[in-house]
Amino acid sequence: MASSSAKLTLTLAAVLFLTITNPALPARGAEVNTNFDCYQCHSKKEITPWITQTWAGSKHAAEGVMCGDCHGNHDGGFDTPDFTALPGPDVCQKCHPLNVKDTMSSAHAKVTKCTSCHPRHTFSLDVARNPRICSTCHSGNRHVDGYANSKMGVVYTTEGPGNSATCQTCHMPEGTHNVDLTIKNRDEMLKVCNRCHSASFAGKALAEGNLVIHW
Repeated sequence: MASSSAKLTLTLAAVLFLTITNPALPARGAEVNTNFDCYQCHSKKEITPWITQTWAGSKHAAEGVMCGDCHGNHDGGFDTPDFTALPGPDVCQKCHPLNVKDTMSSAHAKVTKCTSCHPRHTFSLDVARNPRICSTCHSGNRHVDGYANSKMGVVYTTEGPGNSATCQTCHMPEGTHNVDLTIKNRDEMLKVCNRCHSASFAGKALAEGNLVIHW
């Protein structure tokens, strides 16, 4: 007979598999400009067509954020200061200063790329808000793994986003990127819990430190 830990692993794998979605890319509207050198070159089959396709379906493209805004240009070569192959938070903060500041002030500061959560070129918020993205770094943690088998996790998997609390609901309230806010401050965590649960229930759950049995 399989051990309880093995069963948990198999169940978690099944739940996480069900959360995988493969939605079609957003339709590229007429407002998206693709008539520029980067797109014309990289959209060729032998270069990187998937990158240009995903960028063209992104909010960045719709709002006119071009390749050079993040990467610079490689006219002078790929090893010059004018070109950045993998832009980091220092580039992202030019447009997203508060989000980067919050991240760098938290335990996530050691995650040096915003793309750890936001996939490159689409920077999809749907992906970043999916609990599975957190498990790519936090798997093996009882609290994180327990979510998949909790009522919250089952409801999320069954009914989809917007119907259940996720990791981000509790640890990134109001869109903050400082995950320490609720992890290190019990009063702030209680405020989040109280949005759905009574103060007595939330207080008891936090005091016992075993949220799995309450979910």
